Amino acid sequence: MNVEKSNQEKGWKLKDLDYPVPKHALEFGYCLGGIILVGFGLLIITGLIMALFFTPTVAGARLSILTLSENPFGLLLRSFHRWTAEAIMFLIILHLSRIIFTGSYQGKRKVNWFFGIGLLVITFVFFFSGTVIKWDQEGYEAYQHMLEATEMLPLGVYFASFLKGTAAVMRMFVTHSLILPLLLFVFLLPHLALVKLNGLSPLPNTAPSNSTTFSQHLKKVLGFSVPIYGLVVFLSAQFPVVLYPGPYSGVEMTKPPWIFLPLYALEDKLGLIALIIAPIIIVIALIILPYFDSKAGENSTTHKVVVWSFLIIAAISIALIIFVGITPPVRHLNM
Repeated sequence: MNVEKSNQEKGWKLKDLDYPVPKHALEFGYCLGGIILVGFGLLIITGLIMALFFTPTVAGARLSILTLSENPFGLLLRSFHRWTAEAIMFLIILHLSRIIFTGSYQGKRKVNWFFGIGLLVITFVFFFSGTVIKWDQEGYEAYQHMLEATEMLPLGVYFASFLKGTAAVMRMFVTHSLILPLLLFVFLLPHLALVKLNGLSPLPNTAPSNSTTFSQHLKKVLGFSVPIYGLVVFLSAQFPVVLYPGPYSGVEMTKPPWIFLPLYALEDKLGLIALIIAPIIIVIALIILPYFDSKAGENSTTHKVVVWSFLIIAAISIALIIFVGITPPVRHLNM
């Protein structure tokens, strides 16, 4: 009886989440990671349902989505999936901004910052592959951009040839629904473990105080998530996502989703090589950031340079998004 009671005491209980965390864990900026995680859960659920009705072939992909969209619930489901993906991309930018502003990549949190970079790249590829597998004009042009840019890399011709052909949609669908989710969990689990191990990053120039609990933090995450994803439901109902015609070879008539518009603008000036150079520069800059800005505290000159540089880049990116959004599409491809 005592052994059985002892084993029960060792079991996991809900009150185990009542370990202390700083009070600022209840603030919106420090709940963003959890809100994003809720969004990924919603994407997995809606994605699994839509996969039951999706035909991952060049001939059947767009038709199966069109058939799903003819049902009001199917259209709402697909719209919610896309709007949630849009919301997550925006929330990730906010999350990244908060980390940069507070210098939360410094010191012992450096390794977790690297896992975060991996999650950032995976999320962008998620969004891109989800655009492609629709196999409408927008998806087809995104796919052609990827192929032509890939062919510019060393040995890229061989990789591009693997992606071409009638199996293109199937391979992108496997990437979107199997490979990327596995990679997401590979990077996410140590990311969450390190947050628990290192503790929540402190507020700059503020003495740490353990004045709340992690369970209260989770309640706040859910409290913020309900109105955010409730708004997504509203947007999904009022502004259903568009399925373009096509795809038509030899023409270029669409522009990418907003998150890729700065790259689209750079492509106007530099050509397809911008699709390779710009992401590489961004990832390298993020990797070296903890080494460049290694002194704790937001008052250091180096950190101020980092913050102002980030704000300038953000302002330029917003300006490019607006400019590309109001101008006609420009032909980039050689197809």
